[in-house]
Amino acid sequence: MKKLFSLLLVLCLAFTAVSALAEEANSADYLAENPEAKPFDSIWVADDSDWLVEVFIEDDGPRIGVIHRLEGKRDMWEYACSLQGKTLVSAPFGLHYLEDISSGDWDKTYYEDGEAEFSINEAGKLIWTDKKEDAGKGLEFEKIGRFCGTRWMKGADTEVIFYDWYDGEYDIRVYQYGTDREILKDAILKGTYDAAADTVTAQGEFDGEEPMVITFSYDAENNVVWTENGLSTTLEYSFYTD
Repeated sequence: MKKLFSLLLVLCLAFTAVSALAEEANSADYLAENPEAKPFDSIWVADDSDWLVEVFIEDDGPRIGVIHRLEGKRDMWEYACSLQGKTLVSAPFGLHYLEDISSGDWDKTYYEDGEAEFSINEAGKLIWTDKKEDAGKGLEFEKIGRFCGTRWMKGADTEVIFYDWYDGEYDIRVYQYGTDREILKDAILKGTYDAAADTVTAQGEFDGEEPMVITFSYDAENNVVWTENGLSTTLEYSFYTD
């Protein structure tokens, strides 16, 4: 069985802009017919973000990836699910393997016959019930939206990278570039996620400048919107890589 989630970015579950668009296009019909699946559609974190869950809603149903981040490795589970009531129930061929972060190679495959269920409790936390090993015991996953790992451009010279999630906040990097893409100035912003509004409110500053408070949201076309001092700017996908 091939990996369903091989494009996860280092340090964070993430997507390229193209895959995000494709997912949204594929998921629209499924979500229209199965609105109970919508609350699952997010990235979720637990245990100070050492554990992450990504729920993909595709045209043929939800796909779920679970990552436990280890030193130089990722312990990974993958499931194809169906919606049963308000629970996502996997088919009986869940995959569990160990991946090397630097190379992306599989160090070990544990099994290909796993089963699991995913539900959302009254506190809004995602619960993973692993029926093969009970690996999710004691974990409650917090919803953090889909910002993590994505990169956006504000105009031609300012790049926004939702780098990772640490200690209950987004770590966001903002770079302003010169004509040869040299970094002229940069800022690290810390942002809190509002699950009800699906927005991130971030604060930080460029060296020697006034602090800025920015709200990031998604528009109807799934572009990130930068709102500062009441003015909103729609960002474009960034295809630059480090």
